[in-house]
Amino acid sequence: MNSLNKQFLPLIDGETRISVSLDGDSVEIRLSTWTDGLGWCDQKTLRFPDTMLDDIHRLISAARISRDREDPESTVGSKIINFPG
Repeated sequence: MNSLNKQFLPLIDGETRISVSLDGDSVEIRLSTWTDGLGWCDQKTLRFPDTMLDDIHRLISAARISRDREDPESTVGSKIINFPG
C-alpha cells in the first residue's frame, strides 16, 4: 500500500480551477468554480487508481495532439513542397 498524500498547485483559468492530488493508492482530479460569496465550489471529482495515471496521461496527450492537428490556425503559413519525381 502506498502512503503517499500529496496535493499539487491547481490550474486556474478565470473562474474555473482544476486540482490534482495523490491520496494513498488513488489519484483525485477535482473541478471547481468560483462563486461570489462562497469561494471555490467543487463541481466534479474523478477518483481512479494510481496505476492508471500513466494511461490517463497518454489519453490526455493523444487528445491534445488530435486537437492541434485539427486546428486550422496551426496550418496557416505552411507550404507543401513537391519533390521531383
